[in-house]
Amino acid sequence: MLRLLFAAFVAVPSSVALSQDTARLVGEWNLVSFTSPDSAGRQAPVWGPNPIGLIIYTANGTMAAQLYDPRRGKLGVLPQGANPELVKATFIGGYSYYGTFTVETALHSVTHHIEGANNPDWIGGNLARAYRFNGKDRLSLTVLTNFDGAKVVNGSVLVWERVRRQ
Repeated sequence: MLRLLFAAFVAVPSSVALSQDTARLVGEWNLVSFTSPDSAGRQAPVWGPNPIGLIIYTANGTMAAQLYDPRRGKLGVLPQGANPELVKATFIGGYSYYGTFTVETALHSVTHHIEGANNPDWIGGNLARAYRFNGKDRLSLTVLTNFDGAKVVNGSVLVWERVRRQ
């Protein structure tokens, strides 16, 4: 009986085994907006009106995210030879990390389990995000926790648009 159950499980295509929300997350998404609460608690743009970024979710549970402030200045040289203030601004103006992800459909949350990141403090941490699908090709992720698991109240909101490649 156990062998029969195992064979039935293995025979199910991976796309069928994914929850509906997980399947909708899978793909490439471009960053449309990135806002955080201002001193009055209202969401305000973090990196201006046109931040750049890409987040990728795969069907096998891996993910990668890169977000950048497009206003960052050019270093003109390799980082180790650059002006320390420019390097600092470059570091502050970007986030990049990768790892795996899990979806809690009932909570409408996705957690990124960080394996590598430009900020070494994030490695081994988890970033929980509330997700909401806005139509077929838009996704909002709201920050629920910091990399160290601390809960965030009125967190940043990142809006993504599905990439359609031809």
